[in-house]
Amino acid sequence: MTLSLTRPLPPHPWPTSTGVRGTTAPGFSSVRPLFERACRDAGRPGSQGAALAVVRDGELVVDLWQGTADPHSGTPWTGDTLQPVLTGSHGVLATAVLLLADMGALELDLPIAAYWPEFAVRGKGAVTLRDVLTFTARLPGMAADLDQRDIEDPHMMAALLELHSPEEDPRAQGVLHGPWTAGWIVAEVVRRVDGRELDLFFLEEIAGPLGLDVHFGLVPDQLPQAAHISYDADFHARFRALGGGADLFRRVWDNPSPFPADAGVWNQDRRRRAVVPSLGVYASARGLARLQGVLAADAVRAPGEEPLLLSRRTLDQARSFWVEGLDPLLGGVSAYGEGGLQLLDEGLHPSVRSGAFGHQGPGGVAYQAWPRVRAGAAWVHNRLTAGPGAGVLEEVAGAVAKALREA
Repeated sequence: MTLSLTRPLPPHPWPTSTGVRGTTAPGFSSVRPLFERACRDAGRPGSQGAALAVVRDGELVVDLWQGTADPHSGTPWTGDTLQPVLTGSHGVLATAVLLLADMGALELDLPIAAYWPEFAVRGKGAVTLRDVLTFTARLPGMAADLDQRDIEDPHMMAALLELHSPEEDPRAQGVLHGPWTAGWIVAEVVRRVDGRELDLFFLEEIAGPLGLDVHFGLVPDQLPQAAHISYDADFHARFRALGGGADLFRRVWDNPSPFPADAGVWNQDRRRRAVVPSLGVYASARGLARLQGVLAADAVRAPGEEPLLLSRRTLDQARSFWVEGLDPLLGGVSAYGEGGLQLLDEGLHPSVRSGAFGHQGPGGVAYQAWPRVRAGAAWVHNRLTAGPGAGVLEEVAGAVAKALREA
C-alpha cells in the first residue's frame, strides 16, 4: 500500500449552488472566490472543468474543483480527475532526470553518447543532457515527416533521432521550448542507464513512494478518470498565426502539431495509454501540487538533511540560472535552471514566489513550487486557452501570502 505524504482535509464539500466542490484549510478561504472567477472565465461548467490545489508543509490547504471532465458523457470533474498536462510535462520529465543524477546513475554534463553511443552521429557527439533539458541542444524539432501515430512510439522516435543533425537555422539555439524531442531523448537515456522505461521508473521511484497521481501515460483502470480536452477559438487561432509557413516552425510545432485541429486525438484511449514523454503526463491538480510541494520543501532543507525526493545539492544546482531568452517561434520569454526546471519571476508576491520554479505554457495548465513558503500549487483545466494559467497562480500566491501573515 502506498501512503501519501500529504495530510488530506476532512470532507467538507462546498454548497452545490456555486458548482464548486472541495475544501480549504482555515485561513485559506479567500482562494475560493479566486477559483470561482477563474472557472467563470474559462467557460460554462457543462462545457469544461477545472481544479486548483495548494500543498504547504505536506498539508493540502486548498483542494477545489468544478465543472465537467467530459462534456460528451456529462462526467463531472472530481478531485481525482486526471488532466493531460501537455507542454507542462517538461518539469515532471526534468524531475525524473534529476533523481537519476541524485542517484549517481548519470551526469548532466556528460555527452548523451556516453549512455547512448548511437546518438553521437551527425554532429551530436558533444550534446549533453543539460543541453537537452534546457532546450539549448539545437534539436527542437524533427526533419522526418511524422504523424500522430508515430509520436506514440518512443523507441522509434529515439531511432530516428540517432540520424538527426542539429538545426542549421540560427534561431534554433533560441527555441527555448519544443514539444517533442527532449522527451524522446530523455526517455531513451533513462532506459539505457536504468533499464526501466520512463513510465515505470517514474511510477516506482517517484509517484508510487510519494503517493502522487502523476503518470506518464495511463493504464486501463485509469482511463475513466481522464479529462476530455477541447480548445477555445483563440487558442488554435494563435498557433495557426504563429506558424507563418516558416520551415523551422513547421519542424518544431507542426510535425506533427501537439495541438491538432481535432482535439479528439488527445481524448482517444490509444493516446492516453501511450508514453509521450514531453507532452503525455497525466495528473490531478492534487498530484501536481503535491510534487511541487515536495520539491519546494527539499529546496530549503538544511544541507545534509534527508530529502523526500531530491537532495539540496541537486536542487540548488538545478535551480541555478542557465539560460533565458525570447523564443523566436512562440514569442514568450523563458528561463531555465541548470537542471531544466523553468525559473519563474517573483511577480507581485515575492514573500511567496521568490525563487519559484515549475512550468507554465500554452493551454493554461500551470504548476509552481514556492520554496520560500515550502508550498506547491497547481491549476488545471480541460478547455485550453490562448493565455498561460500563471495569472491564476499569481492571485493564489497573494491569498497564500495573506493567510500566512494572518496565521
